[in-house]
Amino acid sequence: MKKLLTLSVAILASSLTNAADLSTIYQQAASNDAEIAAARATREASGYGVGAARGGLLPNASLSYSITEIDSETSGVFATGTPKTDVDSDYTQNQLQIQASQALFNLNAWYTYKSAVAGDEAAALQLQLAEQQLLTRTAKAYFDVLRAQDNLSAAQAEEKAVKRSLEQTKQRFDVGLIAITDVHEAQAGYDLSYVNLLGQEANLDISYEALEQLTGQRFDKVSPLRAEVAMEMPAPADVESWVESGLAKYAGLQLAEANKDSVRLQRNATRSNHLPTVSLTASYTDGDQAPRVDNKTLDNTTTAIGIQLSMPLLAGGANYSRTKQAAQNYAAAEYNLEGERRSTKQNIRSLFRKVKTDVLNIKARKQAIVSAESALEATQTGYKVGTRNIVEVLNAQRNLFQAQRDYANARYDYIANLLNLKFYAGTLNENDITVLNGWLAKG
Repeated sequence: MKKLLTLSVAILASSLTNAADLSTIYQQAASNDAEIAAARATREASGYGVGAARGGLLPNASLSYSITEIDSETSGVFATGTPKTDVDSDYTQNQLQIQASQALFNLNAWYTYKSAVAGDEAAALQLQLAEQQLLTRTAKAYFDVLRAQDNLSAAQAEEKAVKRSLEQTKQRFDVGLIAITDVHEAQAGYDLSYVNLLGQEANLDISYEALEQLTGQRFDKVSPLRAEVAMEMPAPADVESWVESGLAKYAGLQLAEANKDSVRLQRNATRSNHLPTVSLTASYTDGDQAPRVDNKTLDNTTTAIGIQLSMPLLAGGANYSRTKQAAQNYAAAEYNLEGERRSTKQNIRSLFRKVKTDVLNIKARKQAIVSAESALEATQTGYKVGTRNIVEVLNAQRNLFQAQRDYANARYDYIANLLNLKFYAGTLNENDITVLNGWLAKG
């Protein structure tokens, strides 16, 4: 067994050449991941929404110019006692008009603007959440590759060991030391180990595909996790300290709060539809009037300044329905916030317990490997002297390789749970990637 472990270490060492590490993968993901790119675009688009909403509070002006060719024919008696007269008018009429307005009192426009500002803050938090999710997604994809590699290495070693046991069993059968049933048992054990090997090879390919989806590039080698890494209890050791951190810093919870504020302001804007609006208006018109005689137009210039008040009286019940709808949307946002708060507490407490369990599990799994190695050596010795059968040998081999897989999986579970704990506590950042990168073996 020690030779097999030495071989596995040698294979891992040779794979370090030109292997990508976690920091490299993360930089590629930050530049190429489609989800984070979409979040950045959404954040930028939200900023333009604030400018659009602000337009309802600022002056508005428009300019128009028209030129009209008019051909008019008029027939009739224009005065008592006069003969019937036909009048033909053929002229060109030009008109230039400038109009401007400034809202003096418009609560709907004000609350719509404030809602857009709150929505922009929510978009910023959504981007922050997406960036933290990118950290967890990158780490998960990376360590899923390492997990698949370790499982494949154990499957390869198991396949070789079982194959060797099968060959030895056949040799012992050929010289008449054992019955044919032992050969069949060994063959069945090898077939199972070979099927497991195929499955682990497929899992490794799939994990590399996930890494490619994240980064947009194909990687063939990644740096493995060092054999000795201090995987300790989370600090601080008090779970309530993690809960308090999450309630104050978790971007998902802050996002729910920002969404509630935005919906509240939208509700206020909808309520304001019942109120009057007051605007300052001004216009300037320079145009032609219809001619009186000789088809010659008259020049006319008009300047007007005034106050316009508008008051909704009846909208067929539409304003009432929109107000009730906005109120229910706000109630839903409050419930969503409370649900997010409860979920944050539950996730932090659950992950904190998982990390503590993972630390103990890693130590136990490591000791289980030592015990499985000892059991296998004793079983192999007993098989050679005839006190153990091939089934017991195969089971002992299977137990050893399962112990190795369990140990590797326990270490990756610890990393995943620790990152998720920091994510919900709102403390996850790029430095955590740097720390994890230091846990990797370097070429």
